[in-house]
Amino acid sequence: MKKFIENIFPTTVVGYENPDHEETNAKLLKLFEKEKFSSSGTPHTKQTNDCHLEDREEYKFFYNWVNDCLIDLKESLSLYTEGLRVSLSWANKSTKFESIDSHVHPNSWYSAVYYVTDNTSQTHFKTPLSQSLTGVYIQSDSMLNREEWIYGGPAGSMILFPSWLEHFTLPFHGDGERVTISFNIMPRGLTSPYYLSGNVY
Repeated sequence: MKKFIENIFPTTVVGYENPDHEETNAKLLKLFEKEKFSSSGTPHTKQTNDCHLEDREEYKFFYNWVNDCLIDLKESLSLYTEGLRVSLSWANKSTKFESIDSHVHPNSWYSAVYYVTDNTSQTHFKTPLSQSLTGVYIQSDSMLNREEWIYGGPAGSMILFPSWLEHFTLPFHGDGERVTISFNIMPRGLTSPYYLSGNVY
C-alpha cells in the first residue's frame, strides 16, 4: 500500500494513494450527479446535503478502501484503540472562483480529504503555533519557520490530519470542477486504556 508520512509543524499528516482511483473516481462522479449539493452562499464551495455518505450502500466500494487505510493507520502509528471509523462524510464541489474558508473539524479526532478530480486547488494547512510567527521570522519552504504546509494531491490521493489543524483553499481557477470528499474519523471501542485515561467510543 503506497503512502507517505510527513511531520509538519508539531504534528503528523499521513497520505494514501488509491491504486484503483481511475475506476473509483469515475464511479464517485457518477454518483455525485444524483446528489443534492448546497452552499452557504457564493463564492463558497458546495457540499452534499447528506453528510453521512459512509452509511450508504452505493458508496461502500470507496469506504472499504478508506477502512483498509484506517487499519493501516492504526497499526503504523501504534494507536491504543480497537479501531478507527468514519463518523461523518460529505462531498465538496467547487467551480470557478469558489473557495473553502479556513476552518477546523470539531467533535472529531482525525479528518481527511480525498481528491476525486485532478484539477484541484491546493489545500493549505496553517501552523497552530502563532508564537512562531513573532520575533525574528525568515520565510522558508523548509520545515523551519513554515507558516503553511500546502498539499495539492493528485486524483486518487487522500490526506489525513488532526481535526484541530486549521485548513482552507484559495479560490478555484481551473476549468471544470474541483471535487473532493471530506470526512471525520473517531476511535472505536476501548481507547487509551492506560494511566486512567481509558474510554470506550
